[in-house]
Amino acid sequence: MFRIGKIQLLLWMFFFTAITYSQAPDGYYNAANGKAGAALKTAIYTIIRPHVQLDYYSSSTYFLSTDWNPNGYFWDMYSNNQRTSFYGLNREHSLPKSWFGVASGQENSIPMGTDLHNLYPSDYDANMAKSNFPLGVVTGSTDFTNGVVKIGYSTSYSPKYNGTVFEPADEYKGDFARDYMYMVTCYEDYSSRWTSIGTESMLLGGTYPVFSDKAIALLLKWHRQDPVSTKEINRNNAVYLLQRNRNPFVDYPDFAEFIWGKYVGKAWKTITFTTYPSPARTYLKVMVKNPTTTAYNIYNLSGILVQNGKLSADTTLSVDHLQNGMYMLTVYTGSTRMSEKIVVRH
Repeated sequence: MFRIGKIQLLLWMFFFTAITYSQAPDGYYNAANGKAGAALKTAIYTIIRPHVQLDYYSSSTYFLSTDWNPNGYFWDMYSNNQRTSFYGLNREHSLPKSWFGVASGQENSIPMGTDLHNLYPSDYDANMAKSNFPLGVVTGSTDFTNGVVKIGYSTSYSPKYNGTVFEPADEYKGDFARDYMYMVTCYEDYSSRWTSIGTESMLLGGTYPVFSDKAIALLLKWHRQDPVSTKEINRNNAVYLLQRNRNPFVDYPDFAEFIWGKYVGKAWKTITFTTYPSPARTYLKVMVKNPTTTAYNIYNLSGILVQNGKLSADTTLSVDHLQNGMYMLTVYTGSTRMSEKIVVRH
């Protein structure tokens, strides 16, 4: 069992704060630029597929950096339990491992069985009840609930095989949706293994669109209703440090729209911009390359919007009214956004 001391807890809290404003390395998504639909999905696959395959049985140790709540316990999306040790928790595959043909005890046999982007600490009872049921909204009888997750019959999203679905809490539905999008994108080369019970309700096989129409509608709905949280950003950065690849749907939520949603058929283009000086004293210079006209938001460490407006190719922003500290500058168009940490020091 894991025992977390006060010093270690403070170190992890510092770690989480520090990586909140981290992002993908410069140029990480260059191969996706200008691509659309299926070609965009495949381009992202070439970016994120090469990564370090970790040991499945060590994931409970990795969770200390990927899923440690700043308040001092494992972050469990399957229950409200606040465990300071791994006792009573499972290593849970969010997208069921049986869907890609991995049996218990064989997780290390293929990278899909060990991928930290798909592995989470989970309450034992909730994990057992979840089994390999597809995602959905429980609208009929409930077989299991602990006040956070539900397993039961669905009439609004009805799988072909028995109608039983797994429904996570509202605050985590987007997390699950983006996890599923990641898995079918990262492992295009394993698309022929989309077999076993449950996949017929969500996965069609092949590399595009992979998901059934009902599954796409559900995942996009959850993705939009539950946007990327600080927890997900922190986790994505922590997994990247260990596994050396990222969940693109956390970095760029609009990838989902360009691949399956309202921007299908349109080419995705990244925003390129630079800022100086650092730290900024009274002004911040923002040089935007692509596109040349965008909008911006500046958020403080609490996530509160403190300044916004429009940007051109060369814009000088006044920051002399902002308090000394760290901020997040987000530059965006209607369908794409990029964020960068800025520091103000008068």
